[in-house]
Amino acid sequence: MPAPTAAVQLVRRALATGLTAVLVLGLALTLAGPPAAPGGPVAPALAPAAAALPSPSYTGFTLNVCHCLRPEKAMADVRRALTLGDAGGLQEFSEAEDRQNLVALLQARDWGWYMPNGAGVAIPIIWNRQRFRLIEGRSVMTHGAQNGVTPARFINSVRLREVATGKVFGFVNTHTIAQASRDAQLSNMKRIPRLRKHLGMLRQEIRRLAGTTEHVFAGGDLNVNYLADRRRRNAGLPTDALGGVVSFDMPLTGSRGPGSLLDYAMTLRKGSGFSRTSARVVGGFNSDHDAVVVTYRTNDLFATGALHNRPVGGTGEDRKRIGDRQARAVMDAEPGALVRLATPRLDDPTLAGALVDAAAEGVAVQVVLGAGSSTAEERALAAAVGTDRSAGSWVARCSGSCLGGTGRTDLAVLLVSRAGGTTDLTVVGAGAPVQAARNRWSSAYLSSDPALYAGYGTIFGRLAADTTDATRTRVLTWGSYTAQLYPVPDVARRDPVLRGLAAVGCKNAAGLRTSDGRTNVRAAVRSWAGARGKRIAERLVTLRQRGCDVAAVLGPHVLRGIRRTLERGGVQTRDAKVGGNLLVVDGRYGKRKGVQKAWVGGPAWSDGALAGDGVSLVVSERETVRQYLDGFSRAWTHG
Repeated sequence: MPAPTAAVQLVRRALATGLTAVLVLGLALTLAGPPAAPGGPVAPALAPAAAALPSPSYTGFTLNVCHCLRPEKAMADVRRALTLGDAGGLQEFSEAEDRQNLVALLQARDWGWYMPNGAGVAIPIIWNRQRFRLIEGRSVMTHGAQNGVTPARFINSVRLREVATGKVFGFVNTHTIAQASRDAQLSNMKRIPRLRKHLGMLRQEIRRLAGTTEHVFAGGDLNVNYLADRRRRNAGLPTDALGGVVSFDMPLTGSRGPGSLLDYAMTLRKGSGFSRTSARVVGGFNSDHDAVVVTYRTNDLFATGALHNRPVGGTGEDRKRIGDRQARAVMDAEPGALVRLATPRLDDPTLAGALVDAAAEGVAVQVVLGAGSSTAEERALAAAVGTDRSAGSWVARCSGSCLGGTGRTDLAVLLVSRAGGTTDLTVVGAGAPVQAARNRWSSAYLSSDPALYAGYGTIFGRLAADTTDATRTRVLTWGSYTAQLYPVPDVARRDPVLRGLAAVGCKNAAGLRTSDGRTNVRAAVRSWAGARGKRIAERLVTLRQRGCDVAAVLGPHVLRGIRRTLERGGVQTRDAKVGGNLLVVDGRYGKRKGVQKAWVGGPAWSDGALAGDGVSLVVSERETVRQYLDGFSRAWTHG
């Protein structure tokens, strides 16, 4: 299926969400310059390598080119701005002649632009076409015009694909109402409501873009002096309205006179995909504003390791970090890529919406759900992609015996053939992608190892076949990983958790957190019950008696008998809203004294769970285990 144009994508999104404030690109849209001629730039092919290619440093800038300038002076400012970075936001292009001159200049310099007629036309976003190509643009009106007070104001944003790596960069540009706030005070209460509304919508647009984009930068003229605002912190002004979401990356010097910093450069506080390396204000323009220029090192958001939701002691972004990262991976997939999701349940609207949008843009989306009643998100996804498994995209429901089990399906895994610059991405969840996960201490494991991707791909194929799997092999090796398949026959002799704990030694350890020479054993368990659960609890008590440092965070479905066994055996415990099951060993394992292992993605520690479908993955990467230990410590401390 060919990739739809950016304009078509915008129409789809507007129709799907029912947004009335979004001004969708029309016939008169000026988008990104002329289409590529035959033989011109095309989408990069899906690379076979698993690791993401590194991006060079990225420089973004913002410059208000005063509408009062004569055309030749305005273009002189733009020509100079093009030397400052890779992408930029301009303001005050309200004159048609200036816009025509801008387009001609950008065409000559091989730069792209987003400047929608009838919408945010006065605040273009521009980028170097040698580095980026446009995926889509969006323009949102924050408030209408009022004669003698203000023109209509907008927020523009684009998603750009880096040609060399396939990574996705986002840019937000805006210009707020003037003369509402003098020196970061609430000085004009007739204008302040418009300013507050604009900044509130800017916060929403930054967060929205972050849900689908690896690297997010926002800039513009916010008409509030940040040098004063960071001290005053008046309600609804930038520091107050945006500070919980973004980092203000500007240097602390003036951009419109020595004491006034009105021009902003911002990235997400957490998960922006950027680390600032330098920031400067560049003067010498004809305009009454200087340029703010910030350079960043790009971070790999899909690097191998553990990712955690943090329901207590964090921000809203911390609570839904896993779902947002999964959605980013799906939306970073290019047309022709393959996205597969196996989960017992799906009701996270961000991820479900990303799957619908990706399918509409030419990505093959295949989803296997567990048995049970469907959610609204599952029904909407099925309506969008269909249920025909012979098609490229589909939704199917597993009867509950797809891996040979008779119980529920506990497997939660997302596979993306290419997410931005990362290929063979595997995201193993410790629980289903549901909204309730935002209120739980939950985790996910990310990897771009081809062997792991292929292994889970085989498991996905078994689930998709929707027939009873009679395969007897229950322990598989995928490169450096070991996977335990459920159901498990002959439970008394082959319980995977007990087998994993059997080789733990307690003394003379040399692990990450073993300065006292004791092996650390950490368990975070949501559901723990039955005769099997008691055997595991007794094994942890035995390890504690042998000298291991054993601690457990107990979730809402850990039964009283298990708690009593752990308590009487001296195992330290804390209660918390745990969203999955995790076991970590750090120290002596078998004959080795510096071993790190984490068992992730497995089913409950109960008798019935052994009869259901699922996979427990053993991860032995030192830094990943460190991340799991850190996540355990946060849950232990904050509950």
